[in-house]
Formats: sequence, C-alpha cells, structure tokens
Amino acid sequence: MNYSLNPEVEKILNDRNIKFIKAKIEDLDELINLFEERIKWFKENRISQWSKYLEHHPKKEFEEIIKNGYYFILKEKANIIAGFELSTDSKYWEDDITKAYYIYKLVTKVNYKNLGDLIFMICKNIAKNNNQKFLRLDCLKNNVKLNEIYEKHGFVLKRTGYQDSYRYSLRECDLNEL
Repeated sequence: MNYSLNPEVEKILNDRNIKFIKAKIEDLDELINLFEERIKWFKENRISQWSKYLEHHPKKEFEEIIKNGYYFILKEKANIIAGFELSTDSKYWEDDITKAYYIYKLVTKVNYKNLGDLIFMICKNIAKNNNQKFLRLDCLKNNVKLNEIYEKHGFVLKRTGYQDSYRYSLRECDLNEL
C-alpha cells in the first residue's frame, strides 16, 4: 500500500501542524491510552459504545496490525491525537474480490474537533491513489449519531448484520463519485 498523500492533503495537515505517519510498536501504549480515554468519555456521556472494546480487541491485536503496517496515527507535536487501521481485510464484508480498503479501529482524542474529517480525507486519498474502488467501514447499528456522521462523509448504508453480540451497519463510499 502506497500511503503517500497528494500535495493538497499534505498542505491541510501542515497548516494544522499535524503529522500523518505509520504507527510504530513504541506508539502502542499511547494508542491504548487513547482508546481508554475515549471509552471513558463514552461512558460519562452515556453513549452505549465500546464498553468491552479492548477486551474484543486486545493489545496483541493492535501489535499485529502495527507490525503489518496497517495502523496509522495523526500526531500533534509529540502526542497522538488519532489513529486508525486502513487495510484490505474485509472482515464483516466477506468480500476479497472488490477493490476496497477498510477502515477499522478509528479513535480520536477527546476534545479534538474535526479529526474525523481529516481521517476520511486521508483514507479516501490513499485509497484513490492505490486504485481502489471503495472505502468501507462497519459501525454499531444503533449508534444513530455515528451513522449520521458516516453518511455525511459519503458512506452509504449497504446492509446490516449481527455477529455474536455485535449488531452492525456496513457502510461504503464509492471513490468514483468523489
């Protein structure tokens, strides 16, 4: 995967003093702390999301994704302010044929605004630069606000599903329509 960005995207990041880089193993503890912070925020704000996230996605899983080069971070100065996995693993989609990248394990630092906008811009840019047709993600089906955010960013609901206790929405952004 070529993860270089177009000059326009690089300029936006530079203007905000944000660096986009591949995560390293040394970033793992800070990343886990970012997830713990977000989980605490969800609980404090009575948002039913991620109550057992780190149980279902243990540190070892993040370690593997980082080693495989699929986890990326946004940094402001020396601090990680966001992270996400961008890969070809179709997990819930069960589709290894379609040219698509999948976004997983997206997290943003509490009290930082519009980081999702940057992440989607970066992911769309990388996917298009790698000749992918779609950018896909899954999310909790009953999280109305999150589904609305994804819809706003061009991720159309394709179907819903259920695995174990996870009721999910599968969303897709057609990169040819951008």
